[in-house]
Amino acid sequence: MFIFSLSILVSLSKLNFEINLETEKSVLENIYIDYEYYSKYLEQIESVEIIKNENDEIITKEVLVFSTYLKNKITQTSIHKKIDENIFFTEILDGHAKGTTVEIKFFTIDSGTKVVVDAELKLSLKAKIFYPIIKKAYKHFFQGVFYKMQTRAAEVKIGN
Repeated sequence: MFIFSLSILVSLSKLNFEINLETEKSVLENIYIDYEYYSKYLEQIESVEIIKNENDEIITKEVLVFSTYLKNKITQTSIHKKIDENIFFTEILDGHAKGTTVEIKFFTIDSGTKVVVDAELKLSLKAKIFYPIIKKAYKHFFQGVFYKMQTRAAEVKIGN
């Protein structure tokens, strides 16, 4: 049985929430940095390609597909860094969300791992009119990805 608790506090340009997962911290962190696997978590993630991996930095190119009233395909480049033993940092380098930063913190708790997401959303002028939709999409993206990571960790554990 999975425990998936969530508390959300959102402001105009910030997105902050916590998820408690029944997965060991080190296992979850290893799954988290498997960026190329992300397209298997959500259909909105068409692909993730690692274009550079050196000096504790990973640069990825992501292709995201959003289907609301129209089908939109967004390509962006992001840089990912591990800041310390608990914190991973991502910044979107180009595209409609250029300058958006995301800090993911992993903490060991009795039941597994507490994941804290702190994001600062930056949107281009063109994208700002869709801000409420984009903010909601980011929240659902993170929730969905972490829930599927927990499921993947459980499947790997069962398979061993």
